[in-house]
Amino acid sequence: MTATPTSTPAGPRPVSGDSWGRRAGRALLRPFRPVDEVSEAITVARGLQRSSATGRRLVVEHLHGAESAAVTALMARALAHYRWDRVLAVGASPAEPSLAQRLGTDAPGTLGSGLDTASFEAAEKSIGRAGNRLWTVNTDPDDGEAHLRGLLPLSRFFGVTLVEGPRESTFVTAARAQAHARVLVARSTREGARAVGRVLDEADGSGASGTGGRDEELARTVVLLCEEERAEDPGFDADRTARIIAGSGAGVLRLAHDRHVAQGISVRTRRIREATQSTVLETAAQALACAIDGRARQDGEGRQEHAL
Repeated sequence: MTATPTSTPAGPRPVSGDSWGRRAGRALLRPFRPVDEVSEAITVARGLQRSSATGRRLVVEHLHGAESAAVTALMARALAHYRWDRVLAVGASPAEPSLAQRLGTDAPGTLGSGLDTASFEAAEKSIGRAGNRLWTVNTDPDDGEAHLRGLLPLSRFFGVTLVEGPRESTFVTAARAQAHARVLVARSTREGARAVGRVLDEADGSGASGTGGRDEELARTVVLLCEEERAEDPGFDADRTARIIAGSGAGVLRLAHDRHVAQGISVRTRRIREATQSTVLETAAQALACAIDGRARQDGEGRQEHAL
């Protein structure tokens, strides 16, 4: 299967995350960006380009009704853009929009019995092409065996593999046990923060990258608090929550509401907010640092992105 991204996906006309005035002002001021800001962007880009002796596997889990497909699609596109090796994005969520829809592909393939992993050329016939150096495939979230018989042999052809889905699904549970790092996607609400707290409290050190231990598992975790609706929980203290999460040893970032992402259609890098792009790049860089070094870059309180 050599499925390609759909060029004109059906659905509503895509809107931009930033307003017209914001986009125009950003274009005018781009040549005058502060040196520190440019340096930070270069550092993040270099982090995304890091290589390792073997492929790295990342799990992007959503908690309590959050959506992980859009975040995973944007992370996968960022990694494929900056890296020289292949990137694989695996959708294991029964909810819509699916990862394939977020990537704009109409035939991603599945991790089924027909998958031939004898070579990349053979495997490519059963998976979908989602862009330059980027492939995607769907799987049954309740099929834990598909991880052992399908994903593990397939992932050896890729520099980075991302698996997204609900934390409690059988497939994601199996993938987590063999993952080098994980990203927890939660909504920026009090209930979302409580869900994150429960997961961090349950950390037991299981995973592929080390000898075990709760501190090690937390150090390989990045939490992304997403504002899926504008000001969806006015009583939520995001600053305090970020400090508490960072104090546990996990990385933490905040993603403000984005009109384009909220449409629920294929996410286009040129349409998302500049703040969204910055946060997604940082999330991918931190997750990759976790997978390679065992710890993400920490800044004490997590980065904060404000909605307009």
